[in-house]
Amino acid sequence: MRILVVRPQPGADATAARLVALGHHPVVQPLLTTRARAWQLPAAHPDAVILTSAAAVRHAGAGASTLKSLPALAVGEATAAAARAAGWADVTAGPGTIQALLDALAPGRYLHLAGSDLTAVTVPDAIHLTRVTVYDAPLLPLPVLPDVEGVLLHSPRTARQFASEWDRLGGQRGTVAIHAISAATLAAAGAGWARALAAPEPTETALLAMLPKAL
Repeated sequence: MRILVVRPQPGADATAARLVALGHHPVVQPLLTTRARAWQLPAAHPDAVILTSAAAVRHAGAGASTLKSLPALAVGEATAAAARAAGWADVTAGPGTIQALLDALAPGRYLHLAGSDLTAVTVPDAIHLTRVTVYDAPLLPLPVLPDVEGVLLHSPRTARQFASEWDRLGGQRGTVAIHAISAATLAAAGAGWARALAAPEPTETALLAMLPKAL
């Protein structure tokens, strides 16, 4: 199956490698990129650090070195793995969404190293949350209409961009299957696709498990 991968690098190439291992044919065309932003540590010392993407781990850079002795609370296992690889010593993987992570926190002061595109959340009353933006994430166009049977969507933002670009280029929604990492991501892509499935949990393993078996 020819499958479009639109997540940003370096994750796009990692996903493509997993698709090849499963017998599929990936077409890599990121619709989002990430770039570091200058940032400063807040004056108040946090009890722990919240990490909601591998991009935040990567782009926080040397400025995060003094934080690596603190507990790091990652949104999911992929982000937790990136944090451990970057030298964070005490890392806990969360339930997969920022809202679920916040809801499970003990009262305290938390520092969120975030991207410029923030997911709307409700912060519990007992949580003092400081957000610092460490990277920007501008959208990218789809340069040509790819010859694919399906697409993997890893976030609501890239799902909306994919749908918009597919329509702009004259693609027929009924010719491509949507495989989304969450229900929110699926909803962001809109209706009219040949098939539209959301993973039962927000992990890439669950996402890839929905694909038809390669012939």
